[in-house]
Amino acid sequence: MCRSLIVMDELGRATSSSDGFAIAWSCCENLLSLKAYTIFATHMENLSELATLYPNVKTLHFHVDIRNDRLDFKFQLKDGPRHVPHYGLLLAGVAGLPTSVIETANIITSKITEKEAGRMEVNQLQYYPIQMVYRVAQRLVCLKYSNHDEDSVREALQTLTDSYLNGRL
Repeated sequence: MCRSLIVMDELGRATSSSDGFAIAWSCCENLLSLKAYTIFATHMENLSELATLYPNVKTLHFHVDIRNDRLDFKFQLKDGPRHVPHYGLLLAGVAGLPTSVIETANIITSKITEKEAGRMEVNQLQYYPIQMVYRVAQRLVCLKYSNHDEDSVREALQTLTDSYLNGRL
């Protein structure tokens, strides 16, 4: 067991979304193999999926309330992931961007979201079974190449099985 504490903050931030996510995921898996205590701060919500694969991963977030479209930071660490819709737009207001810029960004986001929602609805119905199988396969490949002991892999497989059977992938 490694007696180190590793702190990673926003790894892959200045890259494309896919490259940044791939780098961050790969680093997480590498750090998991070291068995060191690690704190990994990120805006990439999908990294919380590591907790479904690895029983030794714990996902936490800092609690934020939203009141009147304003962020109220509570500075409390809470269990699990936290999704705040349009967090970046809300944060832009805290950062002091002009209201007109934020309003335009909201309009653009609404148009993009509307377009994506229509596309996603069609894709969801058409490709959901394939996506489920792909997610299972992706996680199995991650487990195959992980450096975890047999008991950890067995526990991760059980979690994956439960998630698949309950449609939570």
